[in-house]
Amino acid sequence: MRNDEIYQALRQEILTTELMPGAELREQELAQRFEVSKSPVREALQHLLHEGLVVVMPRQGYRVSPVSISDAHDLFGFRRVLELACAEEAARNGSKDQLAALDHYRVYEGDEQGFITYNRDFHQALAMCCGNDRMARTACDLIDEMDRLVRMSVSATRGRDPRKLVAEHVAIIDAVQAHDHRRTLRLLKSHIGAAEKRFLTALQWTGVQS
Repeated sequence: MRNDEIYQALRQEILTTELMPGAELREQELAQRFEVSKSPVREALQHLLHEGLVVVMPRQGYRVSPVSISDAHDLFGFRRVLELACAEEAARNGSKDQLAALDHYRVYEGDEQGFITYNRDFHQALAMCCGNDRMARTACDLIDEMDRLVRMSVSATRGRDPRKLVAEHVAIIDAVQAHDHRRTLRLLKSHIGAAEKRFLTALQWTGVQS
């Protein structure tokens, strides 16, 4: 197995919280698990370290990075700037085919866990309509990382009506397809702000440090 495959496997486990914040990652154990030498494991861990998904513990190896309330504020702040910029570009310059493809997200039928995936896919699809590949990739990586906040705090998804959130998505789709960048920004800013309040409240209840 190549180091990029090891990296992708570990990254997915971190983002889906199969590997929870604080979990230990030891090179020898990972090398045995993936049936490789320590070298590709070390390279994969260095990539994750660069992304901030793991931290080095002196003489102990690596741990999955913890998430604090401060981290969550920073992530939402960055997301708000980046995703709004992508959405504005999409509303101004998105291609007809790209914007039409957003119709796929007008309907959702499934459970709460499935909604997390649907929600992530919608926001990434919207970002990809911006026409700037580098900006879109950065936004998609950030949205991926923020999935960890959602999955860490299951209470953030319980009790909410998916139909209300899907309706918010539909309103955003209508605005961007109409090339109304002002309405797109207003709706998306409100949508992200409500998500921030919901998730931060839920994270506080889980005992995450500030």
